[in-house]
Amino acid sequence: MTAASDEGFVFTGVLDGEGGARLLEVDQLAVQQEKGRVEWVHLDITKEPARQWLHDQPDLPELAVEGLLAPDTEPRYAELDDGILLILREVNTHENADPHDMISLRLWIGPARIISARLRHLAAIEDIKVALAKKSGPGSVSEFLCAVGHNMAKEKAQIIAGVAEDLDEIDEDLAQADNTKTLRPRIAKLRRRAIQLHRFFKPQRAAFADIAERRPTWIGESAADELAELSAEFGRLAADIEAILGRAQVTQDELRSLENQRATDITTTLTVVAAIFLPLGFVTGLLGINVGGIPLAESKAGFWAVSIGLAALGVGLWLYFRNRRYL
Repeated sequence: MTAASDEGFVFTGVLDGEGGARLLEVDQLAVQQEKGRVEWVHLDITKEPARQWLHDQPDLPELAVEGLLAPDTEPRYAELDDGILLILREVNTHENADPHDMISLRLWIGPARIISARLRHLAAIEDIKVALAKKSGPGSVSEFLCAVGHNMAKEKAQIIAGVAEDLDEIDEDLAQADNTKTLRPRIAKLRRRAIQLHRFFKPQRAAFADIAERRPTWIGESAADELAELSAEFGRLAADIEAILGRAQVTQDELRSLENQRATDITTTLTVVAAIFLPLGFVTGLLGINVGGIPLAESKAGFWAVSIGLAALGVGLWLYFRNRRYL
């Protein structure tokens, strides 16, 4: 880890316009800026030097600084002076992450300058850094913006595919499982995940649609069309996640119906068993009272006669309930 990254400067450089970037020291950024080249600074704003650097930029609007450093952010798009402030949300895909956790991506983009800020690791930005190292990254501000959107959309499409596969497995287990207790928490977890993703797509779609519609002067027509397509892509992903939510609801209803049916079957079985033994218990209780005149009390075959009679009664009741399809 470099001293610059220790101070919160994760990436500082100039896009060379050919898919790569030339790294610069922090104090060289304004000095080395070349005509036709785009400066990109990626900051870890948990570090005080990076926060102070933002405050020290004379050409950065105060509202932009506040937006980049805000502890709590909501997705939004705002035009400030000759640039835009763009706040996006990325799903936390880290291992053991909270399903409801969202990571904010804060961007200030001007005609020849990009400032991105993070509180935690952002996969969409890391992908751009990798692409620049391979000479296949963005070469302009509009290409950078489109790359951010494409990286987010690609990652979320993969997440949605994984959620759909998980739902397929739950449906298969539901069709085969005798014990459904483990399925209920799995469905609940999947629905929470899908709802979280659905919350993610709506603001992203609106943000890219606003940029494409308002189109700052430094965004060309082809880039605006690409941003509009990105907005449509997020809309399609939102429709996919809505379909998953609908399927999950159907699966949950089916599970609830199956559990209710099993509970009804158990209750019916217990009721039939009680109905069979109730008259048998009544007869045995009646014959067991200590009064004179009990039939067969003095007969040596009395026990067997009563036993056979009770057995016949029990079998008769069992056949009756079976014919009525209670068993």
